Amino acid sequence: MVEIFLALILISLLISISGNLAVFRKASFLIASVSHSALAGVALSLLLTSLGFEQDYFLLATLFAIAFALLASLTSRFSDIDTGVAISFALSMAIAVVFLSLIRGISAKIWAFLFGEILLVTEQDLIYLTFSTILVILLFGLLYNKFIFFLFDPEGAKASGINPKLLDIILFAIIATSVVAVIRSVGAILAYSIFIAPSAIAKEFAQSVKQSLIITFGITLISLMLGISVSLIFPVSASALAALIASTLYIVVFSLRRLKK
Repeated sequence: MVEIFLALILISLLISISGNLAVFRKASFLIASVSHSALAGVALSLLLTSLGFEQDYFLLATLFAIAFALLASLTSRFSDIDTGVAISFALSMAIAVVFLSLIRGISAKIWAFLFGEILLVTEQDLIYLTFSTILVILLFGLLYNKFIFFLFDPEGAKASGINPKLLDIILFAIIATSVVAVIRSVGAILAYSIFIAPSAIAKEFAQSVKQSLIITFGITLISLMLGISVSLIFPVSASALAALIASTLYIVVFSLRRLKK
């Protein structure tokens, strides 16, 4: 339980940073694209393992996630961010399905990466989470002011000498790394809701970026803990419950805020 609680803290930190970056960048769907890109890397690692070439999923998943995140960033320069993300999403899913269709006899492992399970976090997963969290916090902390300037005033940031293309690449890489780190816990399918819903709720109430980070962290942690608590009573996936709680809370908050206007 100590390991699980530590994992929840690390996951909440990663989601707080990356979820807010995606929301502020107006690229929320990037989370879904990156998670499915990571799934392509996972599928390749499972395929290689099934062929006798033992391969850990984390490195390949990270490479695939970052590569397709950068592809989305690159293609968005010629159109809009949604189109770039959509192209990346479609391509990565096609590759993932091709790899998965070649795998036989390890459906349980594939299922684990598709939907995740917080209660089955291993020591290896915890190491990946710790490494990714430290890396993401360092990058975000070092570039915090530039990120905020770029996200809220891209033209002003460019005029001041900030390289928007490089910053965008680092931003996408942070999001990709975060998603890969939590994919075993929350799953590729559920990653979108658990990453975006808490950040979207925070955006409704926060008066500053720091407040948004804190609120997102709190909502994520509470959703994950409630998901685990309920799953101990009923035989339902803790990850699915956490995603359901976060998404439902967003719908309630969004509805109430709109009714008051």
